[in-house]
Amino acid sequence: MRATILFTIALALMAAQARAENLPRLRQGDLVFQQSKSPQSEAIRLASGSTYTHMGIVSLTPAGPMVIEAADIVRQTPLKTFLARGTQRRFAIYRVRGLDQAKADAAITAARTYLGRPYDLYFRLDPSAIYCSELPYEAFRSVGISLGRIDRFGDLSVRNPTVKALFAQRWASHPDCKGTAGDAAACWTRIQDQGIVTPVSIAHDNRVERVGGDL
Repeated sequence: MRATILFTIALALMAAQARAENLPRLRQGDLVFQQSKSPQSEAIRLASGSTYTHMGIVSLTPAGPMVIEAADIVRQTPLKTFLARGTQRRFAIYRVRGLDQAKADAAITAARTYLGRPYDLYFRLDPSAIYCSELPYEAFRSVGISLGRIDRFGDLSVRNPTVKALFAQRWASHPDCKGTAGDAAACWTRIQDQGIVTPVSIAHDNRVERVGGDL
């Protein structure tokens, strides 16, 4: 009983904090998007055509709202800290339409199974390493909700110099390019068919709706 009362108080405090920070009333499993300040953010923006270059899943806890995100590793970050890292602190909150509490909790549980896994520098749909939009894609897929779209890497805007420069930094260690014998051009050709889920493809999914934010 005492734990229930404390959790209720915590939820009320979170609601007050959300109003103060111009946030909507958050729910378990909400999706938060931002334009990251990371070195690769500009390449992601250009390739995907969107300022949504990083995202995570909101988890409501007695300690306050947290964001489960794939950063350097998959980790749980206080929402306030997550928002502060975004460009100009701008953000967008989306919600899965019709998401009930049981599925929201199950998706959060699924997301937490990836905690501690490394960030996937190569944006492959392989759960041994996770990139930001892959995390909600996999977490919600585990509860029967398919979010986003698997695009072909080569169909994104990947031929601009910024994206090619990022590729040049990483291609030699790409898991799918080990047989290219030091040939960057062969690696580039090979990864054109790689599937990728971008943050903006999740935001544009008709299963989600925007509920707040200024980005």
